[in-house]
Amino acid sequence: MKTIIVIGHETPVDRDHGIRHLEGRGFAIRSWRPDLGERSPPLDAQTAGVVVLGGPQYVSDLDRFSYLRDEMAFIDDTMKADIPLLGICLGGQLIAAQLGATVDFHPKGHVALGYYPLHVTDAGRNWLPDDLTVLAGNAQGFSLPADTTLLASGDVFLNQAFSYGTKTIALQFHPEVTRVILDQWQDELAGNIGKPHTQSLEEQDRGFERYNGRLTEWYRTLLDRLF
Repeated sequence: MKTIIVIGHETPVDRDHGIRHLEGRGFAIRSWRPDLGERSPPLDAQTAGVVVLGGPQYVSDLDRFSYLRDEMAFIDDTMKADIPLLGICLGGQLIAAQLGATVDFHPKGHVALGYYPLHVTDAGRNWLPDDLTVLAGNAQGFSLPADTTLLASGDVFLNQAFSYGTKTIALQFHPEVTRVILDQWQDELAGNIGKPHTQSLEEQDRGFERYNGRLTEWYRTLLDRLF
């Protein structure tokens, strides 16, 4: 059975849409939690792909979150082995950092929390529909690494998605979130509500009802294509 390695950074309260879909497609999910001191799994012939999820850690604070360096080395090994790789939010930032980009807080203190429209580039139309509205929950963003292709931009954090070669995709937004996970976010991130460009709980709830189905459908298509 082919395996998808999923790198997490916090204890999940629910199996996200991506894990459910990949399991339904017959993949075995192998979880790796570097933040808990777990050793990295092997990249072998059974590895069909790697997904790096989001989390509360900051790439700009590697002295505090030193295990992120191990992840970046693993990301580099994955790309060099030509294994499909997907990064979401923190995962996308780690890919960007490994490729030489800057990851840091918004220069004006803006925070993304809620549902926002994507602006898809011409190159991005190969991966993304033009009218996708996505869930974001981040205070940091990434610059665009050299030798990558920008797929989509946003109004709060400019760079929202890029590709590197044909098998690496980095996203700043979250297509994997279930209602249970959003409930957790709304509790844990409540202190961010009211900061510039964040949305109220009511706006987030309306966004989930209106946009989550389409976002999940697109995410399943992306996973099928990438893995």
